[in-house]
Amino acid sequence: MRRAMSRLEVLQEWEARQALVRRAWGKIGVKGMIDTSVGRYPLRLQVWHLAREYAIHADDIRVRMSESERRAQLRWRIAFGLFAAREEGDPVDGELRGDEVHLSQDGKIHRLGLETFIAYLTNRPQQLTDRAQRALVATLGATG
Repeated sequence: MRRAMSRLEVLQEWEARQALVRRAWGKIGVKGMIDTSVGRYPLRLQVWHLAREYAIHADDIRVRMSESERRAQLRWRIAFGLFAAREEGDPVDGELRGDEVHLSQDGKIHRLGLETFIAYLTNRPQQLTDRAQRALVATLGATG
């Protein structure tokens, strides 16, 4: 019977595997294509998808960062989320304007803060601490 790995061992194994992936992808190059579960896909876009996933899970465990780092992270996540929605054929009519997003839906424009829009895009209203914002995201269609 195999013993359970400690958190440190899990992290070390993950880091070792990530180093292998980074080296392999470095050889392919950012303009290259890789095999994915949906077929051949541009590496540069796959990296963007993974960065988004890492950011979502960093939110799950509440990784600390400065306010400026967080704002920068939210802004690129919004840019990516709008791109990904178009790519997946489910475009979101949203526009990043400063520190809010103007979301057009059913003839109305909703002005959402960065965190609120990310919760909407990722279908994860439960990550919002403000009940009113969670309710708004649920009203806009998120079911998380």
